[in-house]
Amino acid sequence: MINNQTALIKGKKESLLVNPSTEIVKSNKSNSRVILITEKALDQFGLDGEKVIIRGAGEYEVGGLEVIGISGGEGQTIYVVNVDGVNIGIIGDLEAELNDKKIERVDEVDVLMVSLGKVSNKIILQWAKKWGANYLVPMNYGGKEEVIKAFLDEADREDLEPIEVLKVDKDNLPEGMEIVVLKKQE
Repeated sequence: MINNQTALIKGKKESLLVNPSTEIVKSNKSNSRVILITEKALDQFGLDGEKVIIRGAGEYEVGGLEVIGISGGEGQTIYVVNVDGVNIGIIGDLEAELNDKKIERVDEVDVLMVSLGKVSNKIILQWAKKWGANYLVPMNYGGKEEVIKAFLDEADREDLEPIEVLKVDKDNLPEGMEIVVLKKQE
């Protein structure tokens, strides 16, 4: 997690930046060629010949990354990204709950990264359970301690300490679901 909104997902061949700021993209500290945008409001980039920008519903394949984008309505997209055999669900700051049809399209995820704040914490936990998430990673809570504390309280995991990095191996996924809070990187 680069900050509470931006995540860096590294695979063996390719990496992916989720919802980066213009400064992060221009600094290119991550060396990521692929950028994924979950919300229209975060889409602030022009096309760059060296970058692949995924913004919207559809099916994409870039450098071994397989991405399915599902419309969440109101200019928002829910993504399922397959990185080295691990399915990662990425949900931005949705304005409303997903309908049953959209929930069914997501299928299964190993890791669910989801923005906190607008959809209830209870609904987020239900989605994670329905999709069989082994890891649930809250993001995009604007550094507001009360938002993450309320989420952890709803999940009955007030004891969690943020960690630097989450490494996921398809062959060593935990039984059940673990909630992981990532530290902000400088």
